[in-house]
Amino acid sequence: MRAYRHLFGFRGVPRLVLALIASRLAAPILNLSMLLAIVSVHGSYAVGGMALTGFSIALAVCVPVSGRLVDRFRPRPVLLGVLAVHALAYAAAVTGMVLQAPAWVLVGAAIALGASTPPSAPVIRSTWPVTVPAEHTRTAYALDAVLNEVMVVTGTLLVSVLVALVSPVAAVAVAGGCAIVGVLTLLTVPTLRAQAPTGAAGGKSQPRRALGPLADGQVRVLLGVAACDMLAFGCIVVGVSAAAASSGTPGLSGVLLGAYSVGAVISALGYGMWQGEARPRRQLVTFHAASAVMLVATGIAPELVLVGAAILTVGLVSGPRDTLHQIVLGDVAPPRQRTEAFAWMSTCMWVGNGIGTALAGQLVTWSEGDHTTTFLAAAAAATAAAGFSLFLRSTLRTNATTTQPSTASSA
Repeated sequence: MRAYRHLFGFRGVPRLVLALIASRLAAPILNLSMLLAIVSVHGSYAVGGMALTGFSIALAVCVPVSGRLVDRFRPRPVLLGVLAVHALAYAAAVTGMVLQAPAWVLVGAAIALGASTPPSAPVIRSTWPVTVPAEHTRTAYALDAVLNEVMVVTGTLLVSVLVALVSPVAAVAVAGGCAIVGVLTLLTVPTLRAQAPTGAAGGKSQPRRALGPLADGQVRVLLGVAACDMLAFGCIVVGVSAAAASSGTPGLSGVLLGAYSVGAVISALGYGMWQGEARPRRQLVTFHAASAVMLVATGIAPELVLVGAAILTVGLVSGPRDTLHQIVLGDVAPPRQRTEAFAWMSTCMWVGNGIGTALAGQLVTWSEGDHTTTFLAAAAAATAAAGFSLFLRSTLRTNATTTQPSTASSA
């Protein structure tokens, strides 16, 4: 763990990590608690589903816009402005739930929440390269991936506790508090405060300025890889639930997804500590191909325990793979458009996950509850991700992680 101890020695890293924890905790809490709160008010999962869909679409559409504004102007005024609107949207949502407002009001509040979501994750990911030396970015992005996975599990458990002790509406309010704390903490990171506005990039044609980082072919490749990866994950979530249900133990779906998360956390931590030069294209192709093989094995596994073992193995591959996605995008994205590039990654991940979930649901229905076709679809998506990875430059490298303290470090 020496690499992680050295990482925390760099100025601004502890605050960046605290901002990451708070902001990443808000999303899983909000997703589940908003559904439960709306169902408790209207007794309709259809209304709850419409609210979540509206939230997701609005977030996917608007986060690249706020990411571009962060790149063009100073992060501080943009984050504060978006946060103010987001806080008002939370207030409207909570008030509407307490007063049992009509369904269209709650759906509108959910859309406003999605549209005004601060681009905390893209800003944090684009800030790592300017906060730590290049040889430590692998460890930083590995920690980012680990905390993201842990916060998803923690947020879901926290909702269960809050619903049992208070109410789903209280959990929605807690999600808002986490979002506010995350952004305010992020604003105290020294390297973020020091960033100057970039303005419009000179020497570029108007179409390329309009496309932003999407004008870069390597960025587009990474976004395609991320979308396919999350499409596979959406299939995995539904497939695990179907596998548990078909075995007569639907409650074990959470245990199976927990096994995936455990594998991802362990492997990401290990990858962050690994020393030596990495070849991202080769590794991404290998990791995605390995995921495809293990997903096929999961689909044809005859017993639930074998499904769990295969899912754990998929998780062990996903940790370094997700870390590499961030490292490579941070490397190939134009520095002046890095935040927007990470925002587009968030959009592609939301879209990929939505498509994967919807596709898997149809496949499970078509196969009368069998999980095999769902995991085969996930394997096909992983294979497509491996194919996209082949279009990355073979000259891409990530530096070795040094275990010697840098002269740039200061508490």
